[in-house]
Amino acid sequence: MKVTVCGLPEYEPAKGDKPQIGPHGFHIHEVGCCEVGDKENPFMKAGEHWNPDNQPHGNHAGDFPVLFSNNGYAHMCFFTDRFKPCDVVGKSVIIHQSPDDYRTQPAGNAGKRIACGVIKSLK
Repeated sequence: MKVTVCGLPEYEPAKGDKPQIGPHGFHIHEVGCCEVGDKENPFMKAGEHWNPDNQPHGNHAGDFPVLFSNNGYAHMCFFTDRFKPCDVVGKSVIIHQSPDDYRTQPAGNAGKRIACGVIKSLK
């Protein structure tokens, strides 16, 4: 996987009851729908993390490493053998406000969904 993203919010440590912002949770979600819907809780129609083999969180096929940004820009490359590209066409990729802890069920406590894109084939 190769990822390039711009426009991410700058890192902010947690303050009082406000959650940490960044690094950002990054996942494939079940449904390729990026309708904003409720602005306080956007992209909910994208469903939950894609988990075709029914694993606990942290082992979902759609669980990716967090995105670290610098001045709103993130670039990352990683390898996965959990799926083939054709398996994820039509699903969505979501960036979350906060980092994924890879433990909390069902979704890693990564916080608000801040960006969404539908995965499409180049063919």
